[in-house]
Amino acid sequence: CLLMPRANPRATRAVALGTALAVTGIVYGALVALVQKDFKFVIGYSSVSHMGFVLLGLAALNIVGWSGAVLQMFSHGIIAGLLFGVVGRMVYDRAHTRELDKLEGMGLMRAIPFAAVTFVIAGFASMGMPGFSGFIAELQVLIGAWQAFPKLAILAGVGIVVGVVYTLKTTAKVFFSDKTEAAESHHDHHAHELEPISVQERLGAALLILCTVIVGLHPRLLLDLIVPSFQSPLFDGLRKAAGL
Repeated sequence: CLLMPRANPRATRAVALGTALAVTGIVYGALVALVQKDFKFVIGYSSVSHMGFVLLGLAALNIVGWSGAVLQMFSHGIIAGLLFGVVGRMVYDRAHTRELDKLEGMGLMRAIPFAAVTFVIAGFASMGMPGFSGFIAELQVLIGAWQAFPKLAILAGVGIVVGVVYTLKTTAKVFFSDKTEAAESHHDHHAHELEPISVQERLGAALLILCTVIVGLHPRLLLDLIVPSFQSPLFDGLRKAAGL
């Protein structure tokens, strides 16, 4: 329904509703992620926020927004897989807890440094740092949204800012907390008992990182495939009917 002509009153209402839901999802998901106490829930609500950009791009009803939405689906699939891999596989399978307060003093940076480095990289990608696929995808969506509804595009940008906050907050708490050194003086033996990151885990993480970096540095590898798909007679008719 989001791709129906705007000239139709029902379509106009559908687009307005879709846009409102998209922006709400982006901001709400980010704010809820900010106050979570469970490591996995932080990533889960982060996904809600980032997937809101897909709906926002569709609601923009222009090629830039649509192509950004498709690229965001691919990008977030890679980045979310990397984040959940660290949280569920590398950390939880070894620490047996997802509570941020408990993970804070486990000295994970020393015990499993590969997991820490991987999460930092994945966090940068999730925040939309240049050089990663998330930057290109969300930039495309925001440009498309700006062309259609500038004020809501700015509001969606608030979700990105909050995303930076909860990502840095969670990373610091789990891997770089001041409490870690104090805890290690009492529980250093526990930290070193954690199983090292396996070769398979390293290869899987490296592959996902490589994917998001390649697309981030050379987005045309995918955009050259995505954009032509929106230049079909069907989408041409939709754009003309929408006055675009």
